[in-house]
Amino acid sequence: MIVRWLVALVAIALAVSGAVATLGQAGSGAQPWDEELSDNFVFVKVIPFALALGLALGIALGGPRRADASRRFAPATIAGHWLLALGFLLALPTGVWQYMGGILDVSLPLPLYLIYRIHYIGAMLILFTLAWFLGYWWAGTDRSLLVPRGQWRRHLTGLAHELPPRLGRMIASRLGLDLRGERPTAGKFSFYETAFSFPTWTFVLTLITITGLAKAARYVYPVPGPLLYWASTLHVAAMVLILIKVLDHLRYTLARWSLVVAMTTGRASASLAPAPRVAPASAAGGDDE
Repeated sequence: MIVRWLVALVAIALAVSGAVATLGQAGSGAQPWDEELSDNFVFVKVIPFALALGLALGIALGGPRRADASRRFAPATIAGHWLLALGFLLALPTGVWQYMGGILDVSLPLPLYLIYRIHYIGAMLILFTLAWFLGYWWAGTDRSLLVPRGQWRRHLTGLAHELPPRLGRMIASRLGLDLRGERPTAGKFSFYETAFSFPTWTFVLTLITITGLAKAARYVYPVPGPLLYWASTLHVAAMVLILIKVLDHLRYTLARWSLVVAMTTGRASASLAPAPRVAPASAAGGDDE
């Protein structure tokens, strides 16, 4: 534990030093850059420090913890969740405006460089938090959000049971799942969270991170045109998917207020468990957050 925190303190010192040096260089007037171009270079130079700092802090905060059946989220997970939410709050609206503003040929009463600056701050928070989570989960032992090896069919069956009956039967039919047997029992997280929500979050966050890094790399490395084109296209696609995911996440959590409480206090409640549905006797397919 002491070694992990020493590494984290060194990472903090290096990150602060790197940020100060980068910002000092940008504000020195040594380069004839305008605000927008200067922000681009500051962003790409600070990225490695943000990733290293997030990874080091995640590892320092991770590690085995005492079992507590009433705790759904650890304090580090709660802090990371709200940092990620803040990053989305800054990066998503400004990212949408960068594309929609050009398409609609309208402008805000704000200079363009300020919109980019807010977007970069949000993106930096997202990168820092994702590195934090990677380090935290790597150093920790809690894998309750992951589907164990060989358990995908069970989790998908549980997901089909948790969905509205008609949708659940349709998915079960497409995937060849049998809903007539005993309904699987969910653990700390619902099957919707383990078999759908977390995997799709992982996909879209990975996509927007890789494409965003490729776009930023062009300021320090000659990125080939076709690669930059596809990175930009997929970055926009990932942004649209994240908007959909955010709306779905709000729909799911706000309909289960105890989830909001759990992500604030860390404590779970009995109401988090999805209530079982009894399938009608005539429903041969069954229909049994």
